Order: sequence, then structure tokens, then C-alpha cells
Amino acid sequence: MSLNDCLAKAVDENILSSDDAERLARDYDRMRRRFAANSEVTADAEAKKALAELLRAESAHQRRKAKLSIKSINRLAADLGSHRNARGELDVGEAALDKLEHFGTSGFASVSGRQRTIIGMAHARMDDALYHFRRSALLGDAARHNKADLDNVVREAFGEDTGDAAAKHFAKVWDDTADWLRQRFNAAGGAIGKLENWGLPQHHDARALRKKGLQKWKEDITPLLDVSRMKHPLTGKSVDLKDLDDILTDVWTGIATGGWAKRDPSRQPFGKGALANQRGEHRFLVFRDADNWLEYQRLYGGGGDAFGSMMGHINMIAKDIAAMEILGPNPNGTINWLKQAVEKQAAEKAAGRPARFAGKPERAGDRAASITKKIDAVWGSMRGTLQTPINGRWAAGMAATRSLITASVLGSATISAISDVGTTMISRKFAGINARGAFSDIIKAFGKTSRREAVAAGLILDDAMHVFHAQARYVGTLDGPGWSSFIADRVLSLSGLTPWSQAGRHAFGLAFMRTVSEHAGKNYDALPEALRNTMKRYGILSRDWDLIRKTKKHDMGGATIIRPNEMLDAGDNRISERYLEMIQSETEFAIPSGSHRSKVALVDENRPGTFIGEVLRSFAQFKSFGAVFMLLHGKRIHHMLVGDNPSKGAAYAGSLLISTTLFGAMAYQLKQMAAGRDPQDMKDPSFWGAAMLQGGGLGIYGDFLFSNVNRYGGGFSTTLAGPVVERANNLWNLTAGNAIQLANGEDTKFGRELNRFMRSNTPGSTIWYLRLGWERIVFDQLQYLMDPEANKAFKRKQRFFEREFDQEYWWKPGEARPERGPDVGAAAGGGS
Repeated sequence: MSLNDCLAKAVDENILSSDDAERLARDYDRMRRRFAANSEVTADAEAKKALAELLRAESAHQRRKAKLSIKSINRLAADLGSHRNARGELDVGEAALDKLEHFGTSGFASVSGRQRTIIGMAHARMDDALYHFRRSALLGDAARHNKADLDNVVREAFGEDTGDAAAKHFAKVWDDTADWLRQRFNAAGGAIGKLENWGLPQHHDARALRKKGLQKWKEDITPLLDVSRMKHPLTGKSVDLKDLDDILTDVWTGIATGGWAKRDPSRQPFGKGALANQRGEHRFLVFRDADNWLEYQRLYGGGGDAFGSMMGHINMIAKDIAAMEILGPNPNGTINWLKQAVEKQAAEKAAGRPARFAGKPERAGDRAASITKKIDAVWGSMRGTLQTPINGRWAAGMAATRSLITASVLGSATISAISDVGTTMISRKFAGINARGAFSDIIKAFGKTSRREAVAAGLILDDAMHVFHAQARYVGTLDGPGWSSFIADRVLSLSGLTPWSQAGRHAFGLAFMRTVSEHAGKNYDALPEALRNTMKRYGILSRDWDLIRKTKKHDMGGATIIRPNEMLDAGDNRISERYLEMIQSETEFAIPSGSHRSKVALVDENRPGTFIGEVLRSFAQFKSFGAVFMLLHGKRIHHMLVGDNPSKGAAYAGSLLISTTLFGAMAYQLKQMAAGRDPQDMKDPSFWGAAMLQGGGLGIYGDFLFSNVNRYGGGFSTTLAGPVVERANNLWNLTAGNAIQLANGEDTKFGRELNRFMRSNTPGSTIWYLRLGWERIVFDQLQYLMDPEANKAFKRKQRFFEREFDQEYWWKPGEARPERGPDVGAAAGGGS
């Protein structure tokens, strides 16, 4: 009986699935072609032998994964069965979501927290390389420090001796870090083989692959590869050119369709696509030498340099490791198991048993459906499928539009970020860290020494984590074409927002490690209550504390800290990683930046490239900070209010409100002066409403407490809909609207509207230290040329702010130079 007949029979008898049968048939045909030079009988025999060897290797790997899966399910079942919500009720739904991401509401590790921890540890291993190849302050990744040295690092990584001692060191650091990640991935259920002088991972630009097409890509990449060194990850057998053609087809398809980095890391059986979903592609595609690797990056790397490829690899494999360590070697299967657990609890609750379950029986089914939907959405955000576009061109165009709007609007967001001092103080106090010195710690963290100390301690360097401009505070994801996200990234960096946020995060993390060092001489029960409670929320108990406090202290020059990478941990990483996860998670409360759950709350499961997906992304732009702020601090307050400490919850809410409002008031007044106006009178009660919104990241909505238009002239509906809709409305008025007015014989005021459109859509024009001079000297003078009634328009603008906001200009619109300085006394109603 032929192999195909055997497979067909196995499918008929339900011994084998049709998909597995097709995969085995393809593998057999590919192997048979390898031996086609022999006789037909010999080719059949050799192909069957090779297939049997592959199946034995696969079977052994599957058995190992099965054991890991059982362990992970048992651990998950225990965590879900012991989790209680704030009311003390058994809540499987909350526990399932917390398994994906939480910020101190559960005593177990989460996938998101583990991912950040792994990235932080990888950055700590490479801290000197991260500093040596740091971004340029002016041009970012485009002019990285010591960028010329990267070619020698690539050559050293491929085993070439360049005679450059520094390059050899950095290549060794990279190889050690990459191999640490490889071993950890394999321990979690993966299969990436060890390869000497492997080189570096490739960064693939999916758009470049699609543009060139499959055959052209194959023609370009094949001569660059060292096929003799390319091995199957399980069998270790060499791959010949006949095998390579099929495998390259799988590789191209995976990348070009956007599914490359989105697949389950170990779900699929070995066969078609197996090398990709095992993360083995980065090591499977072995290039002949450094020159060939560099040539591929030039052709298909999307402009990414070697440093970007390293950092991208760390981010992606850390995501896979975290998913497999928390959810087991088959994360997608575990997600389904979690949803079934939620549904089971809902069914038991609906049946009236047991009473300790969360929620009302009649609503149990609805709640379960809502949670399972949210699990899918959060998991999609974490794996990247939520960001995978349905229509790539439309999604890229809309993303570019949002990036350009970001570059045109957020130049003064650094002033708003002053409110971080307030959230930092509240978060430090809640975590058991001295709140005094929060501002000075942030200022110190701007220094080179403090930044290097922070990275070496395992605190993530955002510049390296988001090396392809993938993330931005107040915005969320910058996922457009490289040029547009680069512009937005540069504006946010040059305005000071990105450095300020990084300094704030590092300052909080170092302060936490310093506090732990200061209390290392105390036993667990003698720790300050706030610090002890923080540790309990992350599952760090008395025995764990004893291991932490025995760790050798690191001298930072006047102060000591306890770093996770130096922790004595009895042979495993659990405590050191839980310690670092605690610090990084608590940092989010101090400097809110973003989370998967807040992102899902804004866009749900709607992917880019769809009408509703793009509408929601427009709505969500600039609201991500407010969403994550409410998610983090709101949930913390809720837990205390409905739990056993309502008075503490009320005190926390009051302190947070007062602190953010005061710093919001400061930011609000500074932004008024930066716009050329005197401060607002703080005696007006509505001012404090605006200050409160400013402190919570929703400053533009404070304008509506004074007027029915915002400071940019837009109404509430267009502001709520988002800046894309607002600009589309402005563009319509400028073009079609003016055409209709012209046809009706009305005055179009085209010059004035064009000038206004240019003001609000010029990238970098709102950078706080350039904005006012740029407006007065450039755009105001242009308006005189474009608008015959420019002087009247400037006067109306002055009267508008005087009438609606009771403010005068210290540098009046249309004037080439200011008449005076800001009247600070106006803030107290005592203006001159």
C-alpha cells in the first residue's frame, strides 16, 4: 500500500486529521524529490525513512510539550481557583484577564508583566551596548551614536576577526543575550537549535516583500544564504536546495501576509510553517557572511540597522517566552481553556451554586460572554493580531495621517506631563516609597549616569524597546509608514516628552530599589505596612523577602540599591523576576503610558484597515493616556472602596484628585503663557474643573467649561470624534465648503482658512519653546498676506479670549514682537 493510501485510510478511520495527512503527504513528496536521483524504489524507501525520523523527533518534542502543558494547566487552575476579587468572591473571569495583564491586583505573574521583565533583563545584559549605540538627540535612530561601528559588530557576530576589540565585545554580549533567550524559549517548549557564528536576526519589511513578489524575493535571498549550515530544528538534518524552495515559500507567505510574528509560538506541528512559528526562522535563515546579511537588510530590511534588528528580536522572542511560560507551550489552546473556565463558572452561578461566585446569577451568562470577548481582544493586542490590518494600504494611510497629526499637535504635551510629579508622589506613597524628592529624582534621572544605572538594573530603555517608533505616550501605537512615525517620534523627543517620561520611569524604579535596600535589615513583619502590602500584591512573601534582602547591594555612588539581576535566588529566577515585575508594574501608576487592556477598551476587537476600526482609532487618538489613567488608578480605588478598606480608598482618591489637579493647574497656566496669553484667573471655579481634566490627561475638554469651542476653534462633537474627523471637517470647509460659498456669491475667506489649516497641520509647529515665535513671526505675518481682513481677525481672537476666558495677550496676535512679558499676577485676579 502506498503512503497516500495509508494516509487516506487513517483519515477515514479518524486516526489522523485531514490537515495532518496533507502535511505528511507534502513532507513525503518533498523528501522524495531529494532522493529523486536514485531509483524509484530507493527514493521511496529513503523518503519514508527520513519522514519516520522527522516524526520520531516531532513525537519526542510533542511529548515534552504535553508535560509542560499539564504543568501549566495545573498551575493556572490553582491560580484561578484561589483568586478573589475585591469583594472576596471567587472570580474566574477577573483571574483569567489578570493572567494576561494586571498591575498588582493578583498575586501571580501575568504574560504582559513577564514580557516586560524579560525585556528588562535582556537590556541589563546589553546595557553598555545600548549606551554605545544610543539614539541621536536630534535625529533619533537615523543618526545613532557610533553607527559606523555596527558593521564591525555584524562581522564579528558572523565570526570574522575585524581587529576591533569594542566590536568583538558587543558581538559577544549580543550572542550571550540571544543564546540566553534561545535557551529560555526552548525550556518553555520551543525548539531553536544552537548555531555557532550564527550572526544576527533579520528584520523583514513585509511591504518590501509584497512589492517584489515571491519569485523575485527567492531569487534575491537564495544566493545570500549558506544552505549547508541550515538545519532542521528538531532533527538537526541539513536542508538541501530542493527543500529550501518549499520552505522559502512558507517564509515569504508568513511575512507578506502579516502573520509572521502573530502565530502561536508552538501550536502548529512541524511541517509547513513550522520553522516560522517556532521562532527558528531567525536562526534557520543562515547567511553566508556579514556582507550578505547587510545586503539583505538593504533590500528587504525596511531601512532598519543591525541595532534595530537586535532589539526587535528581543521584543518578539520575549513576547513568545512570556506567553509560553505563563500559559504553557500552546498559548492559544490555553486561551480557549481560560474562556471555557469562565463559561463554566457562569453556568454554575446561573444554576445557583456555589454562592461564593462573583456576580448575580441572572447576569452570569452576559458577564461571561463579555469577559471571553475581552480575553480574545486583550490576547489579540498582546500577540499583535489586533494591529494586523485588514486593508494594508488604507490602514497605512490612516496611520500616517494620525502620526502627522501627532507631530502637529503634541509639541506642548511636555508641559501637560508635569502632572506626572503628582501621580509619582501618590504612587510612591502607596507603594511604601518616600514621596519627598520625587521631582529631584526625575531631574537626576536625565543624567547619563542615572540612565545607565537604571538600564543595568533591569529597567527598560524605551528608546531600545520602541526602536522602530512603535509606541508613543498620549498616542498609543505609531503604526504607520516609517517616515510618518519617524516625524512624530522626533517631535515627541525634541519637545522633551519622551525624555521626561523615560526619566520619570527610571526615577521611580531606582527609588523603589533604593527603598528595598534601606529596609534590607528588617524582617518581613517589620517592614513598613505599605511596602509589605505592595509585595503581597505581587506574591512576594516572607520567605521571598529573606532571599531578596540577602542580595549584595549595588553602590550607585552615595546610595545603594538591590538589583534583580544580582539576587540570590536558590537556583531559580522566580523571585528576581517577580521583584522586577512588581517594580515595573508599579511604575505604570507613577508614569502612565499604556496597556493592552486600556487599548482594548478604546478600540475593542476592531482591526485597522476596516471602517469601524479606523473610526475608533480616530476617536481613541490622544485619549489613551486618560484611558490608562482611569484603568490603573480607578481600579485601585475600586478595590479599596468595595473591599475591606474604603476609608483608605477614599483617601487615595482624594489625594490623587488634589495632587493631579494642582499640577494640572500649573501645567494649564504654563500652556496659557506659552500660547502668548496671561494666566487665567484661578478664582473662577471653572478654572479648577479645567485643571482637574488637565491633570487627568483630558485638558482640551476643559475648554468647554468656559466656551462651546475649544482653544483650536473646534466644537465638542468634532473634538470628541477625534483629530482625524476634525481635520477632515476642516479640509472639507477649506475645499468643497469654499467652493459652495463661491458658487453662492459668498465671501469664502479662503486665505484665512488656509492659514488656519496650515497652522494646525504643520509638524513640529507646536513644540512649546518654538510655538509662539513661529506663530507670530511666520504664520501671523503670512496671514497678513493671505487675508485682507487679517487685522480684524486678530482683534476678534483677542476679544474671544477676553470674553470667554477673561484673558489678555502678552504677545498679541499679528505683532512681530511682544509688548510686555506675561502678567503672572493675573492668575490671582490681580493683573495689571
